[in-house]
Amino acid sequence: MKTIMVATTVVALVALGGCAGPTVLEGKYSEADGWRKGTVVEIGPAKSLKRPSFYDCRAEASDKERNAPYVMIAFRRNGHPYARAAKLHADSQLQVGDKVYVNFRDCNAPIPKRGSSTSDGEEFN
Repeated sequence: MKTIMVATTVVALVALGGCAGPTVLEGKYSEADGWRKGTVVEIGPAKSLKRPSFYDCRAEASDKERNAPYVMIAFRRNGHPYARAAKLHADSQLQVGDKVYVNFRDCNAPIPKRGSSTSDGEEFN
């Protein structure tokens, strides 16, 4: 009986330990580093984006960059909706509705599209 309880405890601890590890998206975007799944909801000049952004890289933009293209990405953090405004790189092919990865901690991080196998039914309004 004691052996069964010890074995059950060990299995439970191993199972819980696996859940406590950091989530890594597509093997390279760690949630511990600020990466989240997001959706492009708006693209346009920095000064024309209408959606409010809790994580806003436009504050770092100089006056001459106010007309540069920016992207607004909706994502969830701890189950709550947020948005990130970030500068759109010149070679970017992003369009409204694209599923992407966004790093809410780093304004200079790339905004890669998510792989087609990562659809998860997220909806952002």
